[in-house]
Amino acid sequence: MSFLHKDHDPPKECRIVSSMGSVAVFYAAYLGLSVEQISNETGIAPAVLMNPDTYLPETFFEKFFKMLADTFPGRNVALEMARTAPLSYLGAPGNLLRRSPDMRSMLELFEQYHDLLADRLEMKVIDWGKTETILRTHQPLSRQDGGIGAEVGLCMGARIAQECFGEEVLLRVQFCHSPIGPIAAYEDFFKAPVSFNAKFNAMFFASQCLERLNRKGRPELRGTLELRLQRLRQELDPAESDGLGEIRKAVLRNALKGDYSVSSLAKSVGMSISGLQRRLRSSGSSASKLLDEARQVNAMGLLSDRNRSIDDVAYQLGFESARGFCKAFRRWTGKSPAKVRNERLSAEMTMR
Repeated sequence: MSFLHKDHDPPKECRIVSSMGSVAVFYAAYLGLSVEQISNETGIAPAVLMNPDTYLPETFFEKFFKMLADTFPGRNVALEMARTAPLSYLGAPGNLLRRSPDMRSMLELFEQYHDLLADRLEMKVIDWGKTETILRTHQPLSRQDGGIGAEVGLCMGARIAQECFGEEVLLRVQFCHSPIGPIAAYEDFFKAPVSFNAKFNAMFFASQCLERLNRKGRPELRGTLELRLQRLRQELDPAESDGLGEIRKAVLRNALKGDYSVSSLAKSVGMSISGLQRRLRSSGSSASKLLDEARQVNAMGLLSDRNRSIDDVAYQLGFESARGFCKAFRRWTGKSPAKVRNERLSAEMTMR
């Protein structure tokens, strides 16, 4: 049975929070792969790929990671993706878990609520030792993607732990697959020793840091977090959508024509502008947010065409001037369009 059907929900046990897919698509756009290419290869509609508030079938990631590996052989896409991905990559569940008051609570809550990230993800503290605390992880997808998914997952986990509690909390990391690139690149990322071909994937934390307070968190108590996570588990039914599917599809259709105006979007869905805005506000969104998401993804694909000027890219994205585009692009990436384009060209030259 195929789960890659545009209007069909896959079985619950094969779903992964789609914010991970949205970031992956953004990264692929940076490398020059269009949303349409990814959609054709994986069978997932572009409007679904651009929606960070639902779930994607596990088989999407299998096909997508294989596509990256085949298109960019020898490139460590997992480390690159994890290095540039925002911590919102883990969606609403991850954002809540990152607010844990201390490191022990974070590990315990990740262990208890990891299924909110992916149904088949396994995550368990197997030893609360005197010197080392071992967090073991497993995702069956790793058998199909060569370990890319496992690497992205542990990389993001390490980033969260180190940004919340300090680099020294992570003692070492191990993977059960072979390295995809130089081990030195992994150790530079994790700031800790990394080994491969182990019996299981795991991160080893310093037990002396378990009571360390979360320097990136908020003052919520653990009990409050648990209630919110329990409520999220009850409400976050993967089969449910936010009811904005048709609007998102209209955003995509208009974006393909270079039209990012609110008035055109309202007309496409048969609503007035005020009616559209009320509808989106009721779902916690807005027209500007949806249009901004579409621009952000498409900007990377357009910039990969070196024959297009920055002015032309700005025009294609519906900006009145290159200055407006550059300002928005810096907000999205922290860099100028020219710098990102030059980085991509430099990366291509290095790979030759």
